[in-house]
Amino acid sequence: MNDHDIQLLSLGAAFGMNFMLFIQIAFGMLDDRRDRKVARAAEAKLKAAEERAAA
Repeated sequence: MNDHDIQLLSLGAAFGMNFMLFIQIAFGMLDDRRDRKVARAAEAKLKAAEERAAA
């Protein structure tokens, strides 16, 4: 294995790691947004139930 092969291997590994990091960040943000939406819906349900119980 010569220097050129090692450089290509290193470049491929670095690209792969950066790509996987990008995927984790992107889908993590989408997942957080979905979690916040579910939390808001649950909070609205709880508030409605509390209002019905108080009436």
